[in-house]
Amino acid sequence: MIRRVATLLAAGLLLCACGTISPGAAMSGWVKQSGFRANATSLFHDVHNSAKDLRNESLTSNDLHTLCNVLFVDDGSMQASLPTPDHQATSLLNKAYQKFATAAVECYSAIAVPGDRAKSLAALTSGAALFAEARARVGAAAS
Repeated sequence: MIRRVATLLAAGLLLCACGTISPGAAMSGWVKQSGFRANATSLFHDVHNSAKDLRNESLTSNDLHTLCNVLFVDDGSMQASLPTPDHQATSLLNKAYQKFATAAVECYSAIAVPGDRAKSLAALTSGAALFAEARARVGAAAS
């Protein structure tokens, strides 16, 4: 009887060990599956270009609408890959993506609504700082 219990216990432990994955391996898998590195680089370029274009007073509303929509769409696709296996990375990325979405909406109306240019630039700056921190967290959690 004791042998059977010990055997069942050992088998149960082995089965449990087979189904677990380390947090680092889970995060590495998420990074690869989501295309995070390439998408993060693309989003960073969108943020940089949006900030540059918001400072260009000669752009028309159609120009800003197009450029801000690119940021909004790319940001949304990154948002769709959440959550990550790491709670802290998910939280930081979510906050950054929310700032970028806010910036894109304010950028879209920057020609018609006084002050939205400055609001959009402030949201881009805040989002970029959060995004840099999130990228560092993703890298640390994936190692």
